[in-house]
Amino acid sequence: MNETLNEVSDGSRAEMHEIPPSLDHLLELAHSVGAQAERKSDEAERNRRTDDTVVYALIESGLMKVLRPLRFRGYESGFPAFVRVGQILAHYDVSVAWLYGIIGVHHWWGAYAEPRLQDELWRDNPDSVFVDSFNPTGKAEPVHGGFRLSGRWGFQSGLPWAEWSSVGAITPFEAGAAPEYLMLFVPKRDYRIVDDWYTLGLRGSASASIEVDDVFVPRHRAFRLAETIKTGKAPGQAYNPGPLFKVPFAAGLCISLVPPSLGGAQAVAQRFREAAKLRVPVFQIRQAELVYSQTILAECMLTLETLEHLLYRNADELMDFGRGSKETDPLAQIRLFGCRAYIARQSREVVDKLMDLAGSRSIFEDNPLQRFWRDVHAMGQHVALNYEAAMRNYGRVLMGLEPDAQIY
Repeated sequence: MNETLNEVSDGSRAEMHEIPPSLDHLLELAHSVGAQAERKSDEAERNRRTDDTVVYALIESGLMKVLRPLRFRGYESGFPAFVRVGQILAHYDVSVAWLYGIIGVHHWWGAYAEPRLQDELWRDNPDSVFVDSFNPTGKAEPVHGGFRLSGRWGFQSGLPWAEWSSVGAITPFEAGAAPEYLMLFVPKRDYRIVDDWYTLGLRGSASASIEVDDVFVPRHRAFRLAETIKTGKAPGQAYNPGPLFKVPFAAGLCISLVPPSLGGAQAVAQRFREAAKLRVPVFQIRQAELVYSQTILAECMLTLETLEHLLYRNADELMDFGRGSKETDPLAQIRLFGCRAYIARQSREVVDKLMDLAGSRSIFEDNPLQRFWRDVHAMGQHVALNYEAAMRNYGRVLMGLEPDAQIY
């Protein structure tokens, strides 16, 4: 580990840094991988997991490098590129866009962890995947040199392709200290997969559960989540000094959930528009000539355009935080929580409006509209996109009150 740290600090590994592709090239790659995912979407629905070839295409394309640290052959391109890639992937398959967001952002948040853990995750294989479950449903007890961990954690998106899982627990970081919120990293040899992913939507994300039974977790594999959110400081920042790794942790983590909602809604709008040009409802004129359909589609397109600008602005703001050109006060961060939830809610409403007009053929399994509808609604259940909590807390802070939730 010390040798690696020295290599980073003296710049001797600079020759290993890859030149980031242009945004246009990244988006071309996203269209290519997305088209491949679309061709496999029916199979992914049946199998409750995206086809392996699609996940490997995501990795081999380099798209997973957008947020990856330079020292692990990443691009450190930043969140503006990251959200646009996820948005494009969702035009083809929302589950794949969700996987991209979750797995891709893990290459960012893992870079906040202890340097020794980062080397375990990526030194031998920078493409290695880890999954996570932030819900602190496990039991961890401090012991000499680490923790004894047991429990069950669900919603581990990307689990079939992962080498590690990071799971939540509330426990003292060391004996005698007050309990705190930790994320504990466990290699796949130490957990058992529970195949329970039978869901309405996001079936291709393969977000099954794991069980851990009295496993020892060394102290360096513990990430002090609450402390990092509170202070904005983490041990990995000295290891990865770029502005990307000075972005507020919760805000950077949660923006990964938003592009699939917006991109999925844009996909529905585009498919509805194309179908309406040809569709003739019973005893009516062509749908494209119906004033009500024209009005609703126009409203939806303008809503999506507005949401897109808001998402891009949020991604730019995250980088402003990282560069220190914008203050990371609670109002700014809770506003971002509100923006995320607003984009997700409005995207769902657009999908609902267009599905109401899409006709009876839209409910058949061979019509992709119903898959997009299910996936967009499934995403809306995520706690980090909870509309009521986001608006309540943003409103409280605007009124000069303390927030009553810390999800931001």
